[in-house]
Amino acid sequence: MGYKEEYEQEIDLKDLLFHILYRWRSILLIMILAGAVAIAYASVYNMVVLPGDRAEVRGRMQEQMKTLEELEEVEPEQQDVAAITAANEQIQLIQEELDGLKERDLMKYCIIGIAVGLFGMVFCYGIGYVLSDRMRGERELLERYGYHLLGTFPRRRKGKLLQGIDRLVEKKEGVSGQTTDEEVYGIISANITNLAKDGGLFLVTGTVDGGKLQRLTKAILPMLQKNVMLAVGADMNRTASTVESLGECDAVILVEERGRSFRGRIQKTHENIAAVEKPVIGYVVL
Repeated sequence: MGYKEEYEQEIDLKDLLFHILYRWRSILLIMILAGAVAIAYASVYNMVVLPGDRAEVRGRMQEQMKTLEELEEVEPEQQDVAAITAANEQIQLIQEELDGLKERDLMKYCIIGIAVGLFGMVFCYGIGYVLSDRMRGERELLERYGYHLLGTFPRRRKGKLLQGIDRLVEKKEGVSGQTTDEEVYGIISANITNLAKDGGLFLVTGTVDGGKLQRLTKAILPMLQKNVMLAVGADMNRTASTVESLGECDAVILVEERGRSFRGRIQKTHENIAAVEKPVIGYVVL
C-alpha cells in the first residue's frame, strides 16, 4: 500500500470542531450570502413568477366557468349531468391550485438560506479536514512518533475584525493567544538545554520554508549553552546537503507548521532520520 498507512490516525473530533470554528468568518459570510440569495429568489418569485402563474390559473378558471354556464343554460331535460359534474370538479381542482399559489415568506427563505450556507460550509470544511494531508495540530507528531514538543507559536490574526471571538475560541481550545514570540523562543531554548545535557551539534530542519528555519535558529541560538551548536538544513526530502548534515549531527530538531506542513513529507523525513539512527530531541510548531 502507501506510506500513509504508517501514520494514519483516527480523526480527533475536538480538533475537527476547532478547525471549523477558526473559520467562522468565512462561514458567516457564506451564511449571509446564502440568506441574501434566498431572499432575492423569494422576492423575484413573489413579484414576477407568482402574478404570471395566478393569471394563467385564473384564465383556466374563467374558461371552465364559461363552459359550466353554457352547460347549465340548456333545458333541464337536455343537460349533460356527467359534463356538468366534470366541469365542477375541474373548477374545484383549479380553485385548489389557485389557493396553493401563495407568496413566499421572505423570513422563512432567509432562514433556509442561512441554514443551507451553514451546513454546507461545515460539511466542506469537515471533508477538507478529513481528506487533507496537512498537519492538523501541535500534538500530532507527539502522538504519531513520540517526539517531544519543544514549543509552539500561537496563531496570529492581527488586524482581523472581531478578534474577541478568536480569543474566545482559543480559550475554549485551551490555547493561549497572548504568548509572545520572545516567550516561545525562551521555552524552546530551555527545553533544548534540558534535553541536550551533554551538548553537541543539532540539525534544525523540517519541511517548512528555509527562511523560517533561519529565523528560528537565529532567535534561540543566543539563549543556548555554548556546548549546544545548531546547524540549519532545508527540507531533506529536497536538499542533498541536509541529508549530508544529517549524518554529521548528533541529533535533530524538527520544525513544522500547523495547517501547512504535509504529513507525507514529514513521514519521509522521519524515515530518513530513522534510517541513520539519529535521535530527534523534539519539534517546534510554527
